[in-house]
Amino acid sequence: MQMVTQPRPSIEGDAGASRDSTAASVWRELNHFVQRVGAVVGFLAGIGFLGLATITGEPAFYLSSLVAAIVGATGLYGILRPTRDAELVVITSALVVVTSSGFASPLVRGGLWAAIAVLAMIGGFILPRHKQPRFLASMAILLLGQLIWPIIGQANLSDAIANLIISSVCVAAGVLTVTAAKRALDESERTRIEIFRGVPVGLFRSSPSGELIDANPALAQMLGYEAAEDLIGRNVADLHDNRDDWDTLSRSLEDDREPQRFANRLRQRQGAVIWARGFARAVRDDDGAIMFYEGSIEDVTQRHEAERISQVHAERFKNVFERAPIAIWEEDFSQAGKRIETLRASGVTDLRAHLKEHPEETRRLLELVTFTDVNPAGIALVGASSKDEAFALVQHDTAPAEVVEGFMEEFVAISEDRSEMTIEIAGVTAEGTLTELMLSWAVGRCPDGLLDLDHVVVAIQDVAIIRKAERELAALVDSKDELIAAVSHELRTPITTILGMASELRDHGASFSVDETSEFVSLIADQSRELSNIVEDLLVAARTEAGTQAIRPEMFEIGAEISRIMSIGPSAVEVIIDQPAAVWADPLRVRQILRNLLSNANRYGGDRVSIEAETTANLAVVRVRDDGAGVPESDRDSIFEPYVRSTGDAALPGSLGLGLPVSRNLARLMGGDLTYFYDGSSVFELTLPIEPESAAA
Repeated sequence: MQMVTQPRPSIEGDAGASRDSTAASVWRELNHFVQRVGAVVGFLAGIGFLGLATITGEPAFYLSSLVAAIVGATGLYGILRPTRDAELVVITSALVVVTSSGFASPLVRGGLWAAIAVLAMIGGFILPRHKQPRFLASMAILLLGQLIWPIIGQANLSDAIANLIISSVCVAAGVLTVTAAKRALDESERTRIEIFRGVPVGLFRSSPSGELIDANPALAQMLGYEAAEDLIGRNVADLHDNRDDWDTLSRSLEDDREPQRFANRLRQRQGAVIWARGFARAVRDDDGAIMFYEGSIEDVTQRHEAERISQVHAERFKNVFERAPIAIWEEDFSQAGKRIETLRASGVTDLRAHLKEHPEETRRLLELVTFTDVNPAGIALVGASSKDEAFALVQHDTAPAEVVEGFMEEFVAISEDRSEMTIEIAGVTAEGTLTELMLSWAVGRCPDGLLDLDHVVVAIQDVAIIRKAERELAALVDSKDELIAAVSHELRTPITTILGMASELRDHGASFSVDETSEFVSLIADQSRELSNIVEDLLVAARTEAGTQAIRPEMFEIGAEISRIMSIGPSAVEVIIDQPAAVWADPLRVRQILRNLLSNANRYGGDRVSIEAETTANLAVVRVRDDGAGVPESDRDSIFEPYVRSTGDAALPGSLGLGLPVSRNLARLMGGDLTYFYDGSSVFELTLPIEPESAAA
């Protein structure tokens, strides 16, 4: 069977039918078959009738031979064109039968009437509806032509009338039978065509060479054509944005008998490119040769764009998820949500209270949570080496109580229909270390408004460092508050003494003796010096924090400076100087350091205070020692912090909490250091450079 690629005629009486409908193809092939049979049988019958004419000498056989030759010629003409129209073949064949019946014997004549009935049935079955009236009229004329045989002496009138009646009944019965059968077939085909037209998916059929034989309106609309007829005859490859796509698909269909799925880019009539998906198959004849290709096409441009955007969003989420500096977990709470609904249906109205009363229920809910993913930051946060190890830390049977308590708040959020929540929880690392965490729990909503518990995102941030800093800041604020109170107290004491003594001298100076006046003046001087020292410590602390404290080093004798301090300071200090040497430092700041250390020892140290000085290879060392209990070991790391004072009974730092920090900062600015140790006595050790080079180092 050979497919014809030109546009096909419609089913008779249906001008808008498919160009290559199934029934139309059958009718065409039957017409072609009749033409081929007529060509063969016609010529053979013509030869046979010619032989009978030669033997019998009957003129009617010559006529039958001529008509049979016309049948063969008509069939051959139809084959060569090809016209696929067997009307003339059927009519001329009927003419041969009618011609032969006139001189045939009664037995043969009956077979000829049966033959003419069959021809009538064939004509009524295969010829288009618009040709059937003409065909029936021709058959009626041929039947009436039998009445000519009595005239020419080939039969009597009664036999001719009987033959006419019998043949007419046979023809009428055959025509009515095939007409009813064909009407049913045409109605079925018409229904198929209506479905073909109305289906919203593009349908096509093409020849093996790729030319479109048929297409439905949906395909035409998809490709920007006004009607399906505009597509007929076009090559399918020309409709593709890349012609090779169709070549590849057709080769695949040729090699594989199964339908093939395809996804290609098609070009519309206006030039726009659309994405199309569908199925195609090769329809084969009994010999396995491809008769045509057919398939369905769906415009998926919007879907493809949505998928592309979805893929982009998925990639972005993946990048954010994998590279986020905070821990992100993906969790499935759907089964836990169903359990919470069951609890609500059983009468539980306050889930938090219920879970606190029944802690085993919280672990049961946790057992229903599925952990689907965790990013690298989440694995690192809990100190795990893999996702599986991280998931193991939150399993219902192994999770610490602190972790379970955090999940309880998430279950409560579900019961209260909250889509987001931020809480602080306690966490446990893989090593079992407790830490402080900030948990942000978020879940989207489904189109029906319910929580999409299949996809819950939990972000966790370690806030232990932040909370520690907040506590330290709070302690610092408290220390500064204490400093303000201490400064007020420390300043008030010398100021009150100075003010009181000065007022006495002003108001009653004349009544005091010289010794009393000298004592008053000495007290005023001592308190003024104490006040000056406090103010100097405050100024140095402020300038040090601001980075503006200046040091003016010079060479001077450390032993002489110690003696100078002793002359105006406390007298009950033992001075031990071993090989005194010159130092490279700021004399003013050295005096301030030693004054703070001696004041600290006198206030908080033991009864016996000493100051020692010695020289090493490149440093001068000054130690202020007392026989007190010393700084508690727990406070030794913090006594040099600003505004911090020891919590022990022998609180070594000054009452302002600035003396030791200021002294250490000054020592280091000069290239030395100030440290503390306890060796049976409480010792503060000051080191100073003895030359500029060592100070720079």
